[in-house]
Amino acid sequence: MASPAAAPPPTPPESDPRLVEAFVPFLEKLIKNASWRNKAHSKLSHTAKSILDRLQNPPPPAAAAQAPSTPTSPTTPTSSSSQPGPLRSLSLADSELLLGPINSALGSGSAKLAEAGLELLHRLIAHSYIHGEADPSADPSAQLVASLLDAACNALHLDDEHIELLLLKTLLSAVTSTSVRLHGDCLLRAVRACYDMYLGSRSVVNQATAKASLVQMLVIVFRRMEADSSTVPVQPIVVADVIELPEAASGASPAADANFVQGFISKIIGDIDGAITPLARTTSSAAAGAGGAAAHDGAFETRAAEEGAHPADLLDSTDKDMLDAKYWEINMYKSALEGRKDEIGVEGAVVGALDDDADVRIGNKLRRDAFLVFRALCKLSMKTPPKDAPADPIVMRGKILALELLKILLENAGAVFRTSERFLGAIKQYLCLSLLKNCASAHMIVFQLSCSIFISLVSRFRPGLKAEIGVFFPMIILRVLENIAQPNYQAKLIVLRFLEKLCADSQILVDIFLNYDCDVHSSNIFERMVNGLLKTAQGPPAGVSTTLVPPQDTTMKSEAMKCLVAILRSMGDWMNKQLRIPDPDSPKVESEQNDNDGGHEISHTEDNGDECSEASDSHSEMSNGVSEAASLEQRRAYKMELQEGISLFNRKPRKGIEFLINANKVGESPEEIAAYVRRSLRCT
Repeated sequence: MASPAAAPPPTPPESDPRLVEAFVPFLEKLIKNASWRNKAHSKLSHTAKSILDRLQNPPPPAAAAQAPSTPTSPTTPTSSSSQPGPLRSLSLADSELLLGPINSALGSGSAKLAEAGLELLHRLIAHSYIHGEADPSADPSAQLVASLLDAACNALHLDDEHIELLLLKTLLSAVTSTSVRLHGDCLLRAVRACYDMYLGSRSVVNQATAKASLVQMLVIVFRRMEADSSTVPVQPIVVADVIELPEAASGASPAADANFVQGFISKIIGDIDGAITPLARTTSSAAAGAGGAAAHDGAFETRAAEEGAHPADLLDSTDKDMLDAKYWEINMYKSALEGRKDEIGVEGAVVGALDDDADVRIGNKLRRDAFLVFRALCKLSMKTPPKDAPADPIVMRGKILALELLKILLENAGAVFRTSERFLGAIKQYLCLSLLKNCASAHMIVFQLSCSIFISLVSRFRPGLKAEIGVFFPMIILRVLENIAQPNYQAKLIVLRFLEKLCADSQILVDIFLNYDCDVHSSNIFERMVNGLLKTAQGPPAGVSTTLVPPQDTTMKSEAMKCLVAILRSMGDWMNKQLRIPDPDSPKVESEQNDNDGGHEISHTEDNGDECSEASDSHSEMSNGVSEAASLEQRRAYKMELQEGISLFNRKPRKGIEFLINANKVGESPEEIAAYVRRSLRCT
């Protein structure tokens, strides 16, 4: 019986000239800058000399092959000398040997040593020398990568502006890279380091760079989640579109700072793309040669175990946040999961504790990353100083940053984010709580961001958030809009300008009317919005004192009129679409009119059959539309009649009951009346 082929032995580090070229300058910097008075520095310098000597003066191949094994260097298959390490083509032992000084340099407390460590770590990540997942609870290789990134984040405490930029380069490269995989806690650690740098850095440019790096990280995380692939192409963000830079204290213009930040982000993304493109091309060729068996590169193996896999194994390493009653139902596994629901439910209790299991589907991990980041931002947006403590500007800046990042995520949300039960649940549980805490804030920037987030929910997430929108629209929008006499000028102006954008979308207005004003159990949001705008446009009644000065009152009236005009225009456009009336301002219609004016004849004799068919279809659709309109009109009339009876009952219960009985809304027997009153919470 033939024995299985042995795995190729790991390559010694000194045999890779590019690796030697990367490490030699780093080791020389350690030897030069290490303080002999510091015991830890002295030890680090001694280690660096030993490694440098090995790299520059490698032993002859024959001597290396005849070297006897020692207790400290076992040759068993389970030893670290034979296990693969995070450095490409090197064993775990050699990887630990080379990466150990980087870890020590980052934790040395010396800015010069940490600078050298970050420079090398960034280079190794950008050029795909380091590979594998960063996980402190997984195998030794993953633990080593996680410890490096953790040490890099801790270098932020050195409070050095150059170190801050190097740390941003390293972390953004790690998140962007496809060879290093940051998931879960390690990803959150990187995000939190950028967040803390934005709050704590003394450099305005570094603050802006940290914020831009955060936005870029979030774009990458959510783009990968939407595509269910870590190899999806990455594009640098346009800094000017997402960040407003203040005037620098040094006198530098915001445009110059923006150019620096844009160049910083683009360079990092470009370097990573340049490093991973050859690998991606090689992987695609290998996959094609194997008949397309692998959809992604082998490091992820997201499809390799699809056939014949145990359904429960597909979700083995998801954590508590992903193992509740509603499992991630990835479409490709849906049929398999449905057949084994009970079995997976039983195993789920055990799986929840196995957070160190590395066999996880890539779709789950990418969704889990996006979920954890979104939840963390929601929690950061709710942070407030203790009641008795004075106002903390750092806490407020952190809240504003979290809200701005949430706003960017919602405005650019993809289909998975907008429709997934998990993410809709996170919005209901965390984001809505954040809105509840921030919508009444006295800080106008917090109120403005809360309004912007809510408008994004209405615009893009309303199919899955009917109840939440029904609660928060009156709380955030109508509460401010309906205050005519004593409004907060800034808050109301913010609301009016957001409403103007909202009213420009006819489908949103129709959906609001159908789902709330025509629903017996919902508030009349559309009616209240229009009435609030009308009253604002008319101004406070005569004789009523107001907090607005005349110029403010004029501005309010003008903004309210803009909203009303937008509503009328949107409703007109919507009706034209339903009746198939072309828009006279569209280029197509203008072209047709010009052709007609030019004397071109239009034949009425050709394709009569098609015209009759189209007319018939149009008539059928119009008939359906008329029946739906009649149904909606009946629902609306029923609700208005019911509300009239309830209003009368609240003032005069006997007359209210008589009205409801005559309108056939309630039976005549005492039992039916009592049951109806109990059911109707508004009859109080």
